[in-house]
Amino acid sequence: MRQVQIPMSRHITLTLMALLIVFTHSLQAEAPAPGVPQGFTPLFNGEDLTGWKGLVANPLKREQMNDEQLAQAQREADESMLAHWRVVDGALEFDGQGENLCTARDYGDFELYVDWKILPAGDSGLYVRGNPQIQIWDTGHEPLFKHGADQGSGGLWNNKDNPRFPLAKADNPVGEWNTFFIRMVGNRVTVKLNGQLVVDNVELENYWEPGKPLPPTGQIELQSHGNKLWFRNIYIRELNDKDDPGVTDDAVTPTDGVIKLFNGENLDGLYTWLKDEQYEDPRDVFRVTDGMLHVTGDGFGGILTRQAYENYHMVLEFKWGERTWRERSQAARDSGLLLHSTGADGGYNGTWMPAIEVQIIEGGVGDLIMVSGNSEDGSPVPIAITCETSKDRDGEIIWQAGAPRQTFDRDHYKRVNWFGRDPDWEDKLGFRGSKDPDSPVGDWTRLDVTCDGGHIQVYVNGTKVNEAFDVTPRRGKLQLQTELAEVYFRRWELWPLDQAPEPGPAN
Repeated sequence: MRQVQIPMSRHITLTLMALLIVFTHSLQAEAPAPGVPQGFTPLFNGEDLTGWKGLVANPLKREQMNDEQLAQAQREADESMLAHWRVVDGALEFDGQGENLCTARDYGDFELYVDWKILPAGDSGLYVRGNPQIQIWDTGHEPLFKHGADQGSGGLWNNKDNPRFPLAKADNPVGEWNTFFIRMVGNRVTVKLNGQLVVDNVELENYWEPGKPLPPTGQIELQSHGNKLWFRNIYIRELNDKDDPGVTDDAVTPTDGVIKLFNGENLDGLYTWLKDEQYEDPRDVFRVTDGMLHVTGDGFGGILTRQAYENYHMVLEFKWGERTWRERSQAARDSGLLLHSTGADGGYNGTWMPAIEVQIIEGGVGDLIMVSGNSEDGSPVPIAITCETSKDRDGEIIWQAGAPRQTFDRDHYKRVNWFGRDPDWEDKLGFRGSKDPDSPVGDWTRLDVTCDGGHIQVYVNGTKVNEAFDVTPRRGKLQLQTELAEVYFRRWELWPLDQAPEPGPAN
């Protein structure tokens, strides 16, 4: 047989292909993850319990202890920990007795990888910020079906008002390793189990103090529930504001006087986007007329700030023009102020950058709407708000101060109406509700919007009409919409939160 000499470059290529096949097969096998993910730090060193401690009571009871009492309780908890948790073959092993294993320090917003394995009838979970829990259990154990085990692991089991069960069942068979990826930002949690999304940006409710937000930081706990189990490959990446969706490194906060977004003379600092023309504006939809920002309404799109902003009190005055266009010529005059805009220009239906909208429409000024969409790479931009809500006569969700809080995101109900929106509202030109605080067509209306971290408040002519908490994202560009209705804007200003004028009517 004649020998065929393979060129060195091809030999290396074939060798790399063979290694890749072996590596890919190893990923499918029950082997540990191949090293620390980029940007992550090990929480468990694979050798001992350094960085971990035993559980002392619950957060409320710990707060009631003085320093000496807490130190003594911690010493006792650590002794118990060492009796029931140990390291075996590079994994944390729990013998089925004792209490939770806790991180020695607290964490706020983070991303976490962790492998876990249970035995038949097993039941466990992960606490985040000291709060239960991301569920783990034997999904084939019938006595647990009454609690929802058949729906899979990964759900936020202790939730009462928000979703508690996973979107899908993605568990490997009992006795095999599973992998969680957990992202926690604010009160909201996303979970992937074995690579499949099972919790999509859902609010985790405060178990210890129902109705209150979670504490900003807390310990991560591996829950014990009276059965033997294992954890390994625990890696964390702490998040700060710059890791949040939509957070721009150069976002500006006004600190010394007012920032005028529109100077009354030209469109400096702004740019336009139209669904049909993109960055071009051949019809002059956006123009300056007599010192006003004049939006003719001839198209769909917006005018955007080139700069991102955060933590401000915005004052914006608008009045309706007479003209409406095409399919909305007889519909309610419509526009909008879009906050915390992030992602791609036209990321929503080719029209607007994803954002949180303060609605400007006849009969609905001050409604909050999530304008969902994608980033430049095509991935969805996470958008969510939490509001105190009730329902009007027809079941529409409205803001009601002091009512139970409800979370809304891009994949569920996307609108919270202002508190007095007329339940008989019609999408017709000139509609006006009996309680509408905005001014009649042709007169100026003043909007005051405060954005303070994840907290938004909306005022119309001095009346507070809507409010949101735990907002995602918390900063970004600003947009004014064109939606086939003529509208004029003036006094588009950002003030420091502690220097702004009191909300009130337009001058």
